[in-house]
Amino acid sequence: MLICQWHLDIAYGKQGEAVKIMRAWGAEKFASSEFRLARGSRLSAGLVGASASHLVDEYWFDSMADFEAALAGMAAPRFRVHSDALAPYIVPGSQHWVIYRVLEESSGDVAARSGPS
Repeated sequence: MLICQWHLDIAYGKQGEAVKIMRAWGAEKFASSEFRLARGSRLSAGLVGASASHLVDEYWFDSMADFEAALAGMAAPRFRVHSDALAPYIVPGSQHWVIYRVLEESSGDVAARSGPS
């Protein structure tokens, strides 16, 4: 599995507007593009050690081919309205993708993984 993160910084004081646009775009992506192949997604903002203006739009894909197909679909005209709406809020030069390969998945139950005390 891959964790594909789109990192971007938003102009100071504009996080609310940017998040509203990104949520609408995300809904459209899952409804009408190959982003529906993603196992899930998450939108995060910096809190400690990262600026609150730093957003991470994250998707979980089974393969690089699925991720590439999803990105290719973003060229469709119906998505242009979202990218055009978001563009004025993005700090120029701040956006980039980071992709991680998952080595191990867990259920999140730390006590069960650590065994008896």
